[in-house]
Amino acid sequence: MTHESKKEVIFALRLGLITNIFLAALKLSFGFWGNAQALVSDGLNSASDILISIMILVVLKHAIKKPDYDHPYGHEKYEGLAYFVLGLIFLATSVYIAVDAIFAIFEHIQNPGMVAPPHILTVVVSVVALLIKFALFRYYKVIGKKFQHPTIKADAKNHLLDVYATSFSVVGLTITQFGLVFFDDIAALIIGFFILRLAIQIIIESTSFLTDQAPSKEEIKAIHGVILSIEGVLKVDDLKVRKHMTQRYVDVEIAVRSSHTLEHAHKIAETVHHKVEDVFPDVIHCMVHVNPEKYL
Repeated sequence: MTHESKKEVIFALRLGLITNIFLAALKLSFGFWGNAQALVSDGLNSASDILISIMILVVLKHAIKKPDYDHPYGHEKYEGLAYFVLGLIFLATSVYIAVDAIFAIFEHIQNPGMVAPPHILTVVVSVVALLIKFALFRYYKVIGKKFQHPTIKADAKNHLLDVYATSFSVVGLTITQFGLVFFDDIAALIIGFFILRLAIQIIIESTSFLTDQAPSKEEIKAIHGVILSIEGVLKVDDLKVRKHMTQRYVDVEIAVRSSHTLEHAHKIAETVHHKVEDVFPDVIHCMVHVNPEKYL
């Protein structure tokens, strides 16, 4: 990542932090004041986003460091660790919101008509929050796509989920104005399930980053095909590809004619090395081992 791209990513994260602080304060204050459970749940979601933004900013300072003696492959996996913790925070938030909403729904069933509908201003606040979150999502999506940055992409998904969650908050709070107060808690429950779904997706994906999982079979097949297409490669004896966050490491054993000189065999291996890295920009490094095969 270049210096300019680092600055733009950090700016995006700081903007997200400031926006989440504002939205959390706005939603929670009006949610408690206006007796709107959906808005309170949405505010708690924004409050968890504050912790996430702070965590990402701290971890990113380590993740963008250049390789050193202790970390010859770089520090990018710190970002994978942050991604995993982000998923755990979402998981805890979703469980809290869902359980709280379920208890509130049962309370409405046992004591119908005892709770006043949320204030009309809570609907207005939800609409304002929805528009702000949608703008932030679009901005993060552009930055994530531009720099192929996994944490920005994950946070973009989070902002999209916030858009859906706040949309349900708007719908639920609007319906409560017609006397159907329990729709406030139903909206809060739906928000909790949306956050749970995102949490599971993030935990699964971050685990693949941290455990050197192989990419898709199609991607490995494509790399295999490029290697075989190189003149002098008789066959691929072994091919291993592993994820390194959004990038890849390739380890391959190729067979060449045993009659080749060491210099010629080395040139074939060097061609494989450069070809794989040129055709697949996500490959950080392609390690090539040469095996002799008897002349047929």
